[in-house]
Amino acid sequence: MPARPLPVLAVSLLLGSLTGAASIYLPVFAILSASLLLAFLFILMFSRRCKAAFVCLIYLLFLCGMVSAALTQARTISPGFPYSTGTGKFDVIGEIAEPVRYGPSRAAAIVSLRRILATDHAVPVDGRIRLTMRGDVPPLVVGDVVRFQSRLRPPHSQWNPGGFDYETYLLHHRIKGIGSINLGSDEKGIQLLTHVTYPVLDRADVWRGRIREAALRTLDSPAASVYLALITGETGYLSQDVRDDFMSSGTTHILSISGSHLGLIGVVVFWIVRRAILMLPSSWLLRLTLRMTPTKAAAVLTMPVVAFYAILGGAEVATVRSLLMLGLFMGAVLLGRTHHLGTGLAFAALIIIAWDPLAPLDLSFQLSFLSVLAIVVLASREREPLPVVAEGFPQADIQAGSAGRFLSNMRTVLQRLANSGCELVLLGVAVTLVTTPLVAIHFHQMAWVGLMANLLIVPFVGFFVVPLGLLGCVGTLLLGSDSLLGAIPIQAAVDSLLWVAHSFAALPAARWMVTSPSLWQVGVFYLCLAGMFWGSSQWVKYSSMAVAAGLVGLWVWSPRDLPEKGSVRLTFLDVGQGDAAVIETSEGPVMLVDGGGVSDTIDQGRAVIAPFLWDRGIRRLDVVVATHPQLDHIGGLAYVTREFNVGELWTNGIDRELPFVRRLEQTMKERRIPVKAASTTDSAYLLGGCEVRVLNPPPRPSPAMLQTDGKHLNNESVVIRLACGRVSVLFTGDIEQEAEERLVNEYPLGSAVLKVPHHGSRGSLHELFLRRVNPDVAVVSVGRANSYGHPAPAMLDMYRRLNIAVLRTDRHGAVTIVQSPSRRLVACEGARRLKAVAPGRPGSWKRERDNLRRLWSADMPCMTEENPTT
Repeated sequence: MPARPLPVLAVSLLLGSLTGAASIYLPVFAILSASLLLAFLFILMFSRRCKAAFVCLIYLLFLCGMVSAALTQARTISPGFPYSTGTGKFDVIGEIAEPVRYGPSRAAAIVSLRRILATDHAVPVDGRIRLTMRGDVPPLVVGDVVRFQSRLRPPHSQWNPGGFDYETYLLHHRIKGIGSINLGSDEKGIQLLTHVTYPVLDRADVWRGRIREAALRTLDSPAASVYLALITGETGYLSQDVRDDFMSSGTTHILSISGSHLGLIGVVVFWIVRRAILMLPSSWLLRLTLRMTPTKAAAVLTMPVVAFYAILGGAEVATVRSLLMLGLFMGAVLLGRTHHLGTGLAFAALIIIAWDPLAPLDLSFQLSFLSVLAIVVLASREREPLPVVAEGFPQADIQAGSAGRFLSNMRTVLQRLANSGCELVLLGVAVTLVTTPLVAIHFHQMAWVGLMANLLIVPFVGFFVVPLGLLGCVGTLLLGSDSLLGAIPIQAAVDSLLWVAHSFAALPAARWMVTSPSLWQVGVFYLCLAGMFWGSSQWVKYSSMAVAAGLVGLWVWSPRDLPEKGSVRLTFLDVGQGDAAVIETSEGPVMLVDGGGVSDTIDQGRAVIAPFLWDRGIRRLDVVVATHPQLDHIGGLAYVTREFNVGELWTNGIDRELPFVRRLEQTMKERRIPVKAASTTDSAYLLGGCEVRVLNPPPRPSPAMLQTDGKHLNNESVVIRLACGRVSVLFTGDIEQEAEERLVNEYPLGSAVLKVPHHGSRGSLHELFLRRVNPDVAVVSVGRANSYGHPAPAMLDMYRRLNIAVLRTDRHGAVTIVQSPSRRLVACEGARRLKAVAPGRPGSWKRERDNLRRLWSADMPCMTEENPTT
């Protein structure tokens, strides 16, 4: 048995949890992993390197983690939850399960459903939904039983390469549905029926509401939003500009209450309490030390303060995990075992995974434990103190009288400061290094600025801003004041924090965006980190260091993934009810056609298009085409043109007095991007080895004569035909039958690939137009369960009758077409989604092999509704 068995047991439970989570999709792989582990443990046991009882305990924990994770995973993806069909709404009764997250004129709540009310009876329902409320949201707290009417939709991600998997995120948090209500327009709104009492959470909700109102009333924006994020955990009031500054400076973790907040507050309270105890009269101090040391007393008194902060911040899962880890550390202080940090981390992992078997799949768990593990590894390694050369402090002077004692003290202070400063830098580098692959995968960012910013911002927030904010919070609650106590110093402190974050974010290349590392690269990187610390020889350590450095350099470089020579790659992105397509040529030039929409909850340019471009290693767009000024086509272009180098912007020449149009115009002006009104009189544009021709709109005598109603705007869409050798692609915007009729009469339209006009609406159906284009593949960019009924059934029938393969972004996700003179590859992001496998049923082994392909293959062939496309 090892000297410290807990880390071994924690790793066993962790591996079992990960294997169980994978067993839903790879059952044979899970069984094989369990068998290999059993064989390995038998070898250890028979070689007498490990006792039989400990081997059995290791395998028992592995099996427990595997079974519990598999059962939990099966429950999250199990069917049977009632979802709305069509536009009908359910009359729902449910209980507020977590603290409501408020924002300006909106709020989001996790509701545990109880019943759905029918005309003459109630149907029991078990499951949680995320309910978005817009308008004047009433005060709601955990335990409130409410009634409301809403459509219940399944969680659904927009399936794009390099995109955030929102559906999986919600399912891992046991949220099975999504609903929304508009309190200003819905007749019944939300009704409070009764309240289930939770004494601690009820009190915390009341406190949180009072602090929110006091902060919004007293502090200026954006200081109020940052204060609420740091003290009550409410991030709904943060503006996008503030989020961007903290993201670019590598300090975005500061804006959510996490382990660093709890740890720093614990350090502050621990230090203050211990110093206060040591300042007690000697007789009092003597009596206290007969029972416990000042250090242990400080540990006991620190935990209630930290627990108050965690509960006030909403007691979210990640916060509770951090509180547990801090509690274990304080317990180690009480037991006098602070030198066994690794054992404490292992014990925390055991408890957390036992409580939530799917916790290791959560990004916050991964980042937290990797960061703490890096700190534990560094803390466990013995290092010589750094030498300090105290010039001007001769040894003779140091030993001479009071002046010598002063110089000696100064030398000691300098020595401690140097050691502490270097250790902080080393810890910062280590934490940044171990989290680099995860940050690159999920955020496409290499946060090099964070190495400097965190050294300044984290101590400032932990030792000054948060303690000051908590003092103001407690004072406000105790005095019952409507205004925030200490608002002036709090405002000054938060404004200083905002200024520092903005200053770091403004540094050149502060936000260095990168492609997502592949799984094998991440695995090799962590193996190299292990080799650097635990390698058996200097050669192994230096080789591991060289390979790890090479991988980091590769990620920083992020080379382009170009199509093979003579090919063009088209990607029709899943941007909901909108359009966005990226054209990549083998020579390097890139064109973006439209940029999706923007709403109060999502900017498609920020959430979909930019992450996709970063994931491809694209930093420059030679041409951006805004087909026509409607929200679902150009709403996301303001963000894209601000973040990427853009050669020129093509528009249809129509101007509209609308906010999203003005935002794009302002960005064009600030970035000095040339803008051209495209028309059929333009000469052909060379995009790499391809030729781009504008087929619509025709030249106009006067812009003032143009109408800006929807139908005319649609027919004025920029239509381009991309010709790469003998293969052509037609991008049609939102044109309808009138524009299609003109194109049929004036241009050759034959194209292998067609972007279906106007999201497949009935008004864009023109059979002669389709026959002239004669595409092999047609792509419909459309939103899931959209209220327009797109694509129209008549459109699907006509395409089927003409034997045109149809792909839809709402069902297939992003569609990628790689076209070369000799072949065409059509891949769908939706086809890369893992499918659950039922062991023993016909075809289960084939489904598992397909899942393995989905994990390792960048492109999966699509299956169209009519026939497979390869």
